[in-house]
Formats: sequence, structure tokens, C-alpha cells
Amino acid sequence: MFLGAISYSSKIANPFVGLKGLAQISISGKVEKISDKPLRYISKSDEDFTNYMESEGYTVEQLGRGFHLQKGNERKLLVSEGFMGMYEIFSE
Repeated sequence: MFLGAISYSSKIANPFVGLKGLAQISISGKVEKISDKPLRYISKSDEDFTNYMESEGYTVEQLGRGFHLQKGNERKLLVSEGFMGMYEIFSE
């Protein structure tokens, strides 16, 4: 039941990806990458995510729940979704 709640809340079919994210964020308290394909990050807030990506050298432009990231010729668009009522998951 708990894994089903994680899967539903994260909108990720594999509940272990969300569970991994919860474990990582509770240990570090910062932004964590939880998967590469598709690219996903977990954070406590939009502000933490923006600050983290800017510290990684990206220019961040927020458009509603979308985040346009640019670093040189590399461009990404991630969308923020609430997760478990306390976190945000950012997905391509």
C-alpha cells in the first residue's frame, strides 16, 4: 500500500524511484538527481532547485511549473510536480 501511495504521488510507475528519492533527500536535505532517463530531480522547494541548478552553471527561467535550464548549447525543460505533500519532483 505504501509503495502504491509513493507511485501515485510521484506519478512515476516504479515506486522504488520515488522511494530512492525520499531516502536521498532525507539524508542530504538538498536537491538530488533520482534518475537519468528520464531526467528527474527531487527537492524540498522550487527555490532550492533553482539555486542548485544555478550553482551547477545553468541559467534558470521559471515558467509556471516549468523550468527552462540552459548551459552553453545544452537546454532542458523540466516540470515540477508535488510529491508526498512536502517535496517537488522535477521531470523532463
